[in-house]
Amino acid sequence: MLTRFVSEDNMIRYATGALLATYAGLTSADTIDNSLASLEGLLLGDNIPAVVTPARVEQPRVEVSSTLSVLSGEFIRRSNVQYVEDLLFYVPGFYVGPYWNSYRKVVAYHGTEKDRFRRIQVLVNGRSVYNSAYARVDWASLALSIEDVARVEVNRGPNASSYGSNSFLAVINIITRSPIETLGSDLAFATDDQGNRRMYAQHSGLSGNWSYRVSASRGTVDGYARKGDGDPRNDGHVQTSGNMFFLYEDNKQKVDIDIGAANLAADVEFYEVPGVSYDNTRPVLDRDREHVKVSWEVDQSAQHTLRAQYYYDRSERIEDHDIDVYGMVLNQLFAQDLPANEIYKGHLVSDLDENRHDVEVQSIWTPTSDYRLVNTLSYRQDRVSSKTYFDGDYKDELFRASTNLSYRAFDPLIINGGVMYEHSKLTGDYTSPQLGATYKLTQQSSIRANISQAYRVPDLYDQKAKWSYVFNSIRSIPAYSTGIPAEKITSYEVGFYHNIPTLGLSYDISAYREKLTNLSGSNKKYEDAIEDGGLLTPNESYAFTIDGIEAELDWRSAQGTLLRATIAYQDTKTDEEDIIETVAPFVTTLFASIPVSDSISINSRYIYGKEVASYDHEFLSLWLAYRMVQGSSTFTAGLGGNTRLDNNPYIRVNNVTEDKTSVFMFANVSF
Repeated sequence: MLTRFVSEDNMIRYATGALLATYAGLTSADTIDNSLASLEGLLLGDNIPAVVTPARVEQPRVEVSSTLSVLSGEFIRRSNVQYVEDLLFYVPGFYVGPYWNSYRKVVAYHGTEKDRFRRIQVLVNGRSVYNSAYARVDWASLALSIEDVARVEVNRGPNASSYGSNSFLAVINIITRSPIETLGSDLAFATDDQGNRRMYAQHSGLSGNWSYRVSASRGTVDGYARKGDGDPRNDGHVQTSGNMFFLYEDNKQKVDIDIGAANLAADVEFYEVPGVSYDNTRPVLDRDREHVKVSWEVDQSAQHTLRAQYYYDRSERIEDHDIDVYGMVLNQLFAQDLPANEIYKGHLVSDLDENRHDVEVQSIWTPTSDYRLVNTLSYRQDRVSSKTYFDGDYKDELFRASTNLSYRAFDPLIINGGVMYEHSKLTGDYTSPQLGATYKLTQQSSIRANISQAYRVPDLYDQKAKWSYVFNSIRSIPAYSTGIPAEKITSYEVGFYHNIPTLGLSYDISAYREKLTNLSGSNKKYEDAIEDGGLLTPNESYAFTIDGIEAELDWRSAQGTLLRATIAYQDTKTDEEDIIETVAPFVTTLFASIPVSDSISINSRYIYGKEVASYDHEFLSLWLAYRMVQGSSTFTAGLGGNTRLDNNPYIRVNNVTEDKTSVFMFANVSF
């Protein structure tokens, strides 16, 4: 049995660092008159934080029976994170980083895959953003700027009873700011000495019951310069996105319209195939993505709210390799009869177009303070078109019906239960139940227990892939998917949550067991499949059990100090080395922002991951931030540095950083 454990010296290192940072915050943050004001709209009466993700309706966090993390707007702004996905470092059990290329980031929770993580549901304002063909999230192609984000809620564990298949290991719910919160204009710029830079601009306005925001951002990442063996890499990307958000609100109803578009222009890995060369050319990828979402919410009575939502998401992706190919390769992979040593020039192009229509109606009925019933019906159509991966078009249709009940059995005890039924035209019927209980010890603390079941329904690539390449109008030998069963998880969790408003402190501790069956590994690359008789379907499925403990702590002092600490330990019981290599058995993070004067603060982050895809990772960042308010304008600027404290690649052997230390700066003006 293969297991992985955390060494005692690393535990001591983390504990010592956390104590020192906490002590520094307590002793030096005494100069700013900044009350516990603001959890930025996340509070109900009596300073009880509220969340919306677990049951898809606002409820006090102390009454939630599943494990939840909330990254508030205040934390997001102070963290100086430039891309939304990097915020997830600060959620227990997550790790984030590039795999094949700088643009293709892995956002993984509890491991199971290194390069194509497909087991997390990601929502932006209720709109699912995972891809139709291959159920992963291409973070770099999202029309989303971190400055527009109000908060991020993460349901750690399955929640398929509310969100359906692919809500397998976690649900990430990204909620953007109301235009009313961002009235006026903002300009921001950030850069470092490693070739990374980013610009952002927005303008928000108000007219009667309507408000709006128009925002845009552009980020350039140079990526990794060399591979693990010292050879040069073709890495780096430019991400450009724009978004328009319109909001109408009166005392009975709300309408929001979200329109966005993004372009990703990226360098990609060279094909390392004998007989293929590039002759000073570089392979590139171009991806366009756009979405439109409209939602309407109306209070039909004090007890009943009705919501309706429609969104459309489309992406077009082209990858082009301008290559020289020996005839022997064309003979082997393209079934030709050409002179083996003759060189043929041309373009090897891969294409993938995806689109989704999704319509949903939801009813929220609260007949008394002891009952709340949320019923949802939805229809989704996913369509893909690709000569490369499907040799044509395929479509799936998904029908969903769910019900979720919250019942206060007696004053301290709350029962939360739900079930989702799904019917896929391609893969059949699935039912995902969930049952939890929360016992409130006080109005601000509770213990909880939860059991849930979820499926990862096979996506279109799992079922219908017919992968081949076209070179100078010649199609290669195809590789096929033959279909896989749905992956299944059963999760058991217990936890304790405590909020202490008088101290500005909250913390959460959870323990869990996850039993996973029918797990399919990352699908093979084309050349691997051809060697195995043309089959893309993995040769085997996996079953294993994960036991773990996770904890997080948030502290916001009356003097303005902000501290967030997380820790996660995971023990994966399996005999499969492929699974073990995907697991980070111990991950911890620490963030501190400490005011030292009315306008200056010192900020730091520390991240440590043990054996993140086999490599230890240790990172430290420190910066000073300056803030000046002049009338209705605010100017913020900062200067700092990052350093890697390890000498390892990150996640993958070719992710090698030559310079372990970098300097960065940022500036923002609001007016």
